[in-house]
Amino acid sequence: MISTFYTTIKFQRSQRTSTIKKNLVFIGDSLTEWGDWEQRFPGYQVTNLGISGETVEGLLARRERIRTQIDNPDFVFLMTGINNIATGQYDIIPSYREIVRNLTTWYKQSTVVVQSLLPVDGKWVSKIVIQDINSQLKEIAREFNAEYLDVHKLFVDAQGIPKKGYLSDDGVHLAEKGYDAWASEVKRFLLEK
Repeated sequence: MISTFYTTIKFQRSQRTSTIKKNLVFIGDSLTEWGDWEQRFPGYQVTNLGISGETVEGLLARRERIRTQIDNPDFVFLMTGINNIATGQYDIIPSYREIVRNLTTWYKQSTVVVQSLLPVDGKWVSKIVIQDINSQLKEIAREFNAEYLDVHKLFVDAQGIPKKGYLSDDGVHLAEKGYDAWASEVKRFLLEK
């Protein structure tokens, strides 16, 4: 009788913990904001804190507000900087470093994921600039014990040229195929954790 009681309690506990949804937070600019993350991750509690047009400095300025909006997330996915690059402002690393430092300090129990910048399809941005910044973002992730997720590699061919159908007509924002690729990579990452 006692054995059955404890088995029942153990089963109820395991069912309760298996129904608790992991909390995913996406932070960034329009690429993040326009993603339908809630639909792509129905088994998770999703918070989308993307803001269209935001720069790295804009995100740095609102970091305290972000801190009050989210409490103990399981995963924080960060992608920002393309608005800086698009306007020729390449010196984003000091501000980016501060954002990652803040996130990893505030959310010690969370997995903070620095995501690579995505390519753009336009002559006004050199692929070398984006590759160089992505290398620096990888180092920032390492420096603060965050994870680095290279989404960029999914969007380019062997020559570093953006793949057809991944970006919208403006060459910056994502087409559905691009969001599919990004979400698939995030799902792969989550399955490994």
